[in-house]
Amino acid sequence: MGRKLEKGKKVAGKSGSSHTYYEEGSKQNGGRKIAVTRYKGKDGKWHTKTKNAARDKYQRSGHKVHSGQDVDHKDNNKNNDSGSNLRAISKSENVGKENKRRAGKKGK
Repeated sequence: MGRKLEKGKKVAGKSGSSHTYYEEGSKQNGGRKIAVTRYKGKDGKWHTKTKNAARDKYQRSGHKVHSGQDVDHKDNNKNNDSGSNLRAISKSENVGKENKRRAGKKGK
């Protein structure tokens, strides 16, 4: 994985048994940051799960992301994960937005 951005940044978990930190993404995911959560399962063993950092931050701020939705960056800057810049939109709307942005780059 990439370089740790907020090494060991703890986020409140059930009885202190989890923590989350953010890492830079890889070329495979377009360089988007990922949230890595380590938690202790009912079996007493430690487990790790990852998800898109923007999605994690959006959900932690109390918003819901339903099945078939993506978390979109309003300003198209994948590094700007501020709450006012994130919104949940349908996957098809998000793909359309990205295609339109890419087509605009070709015309320049």
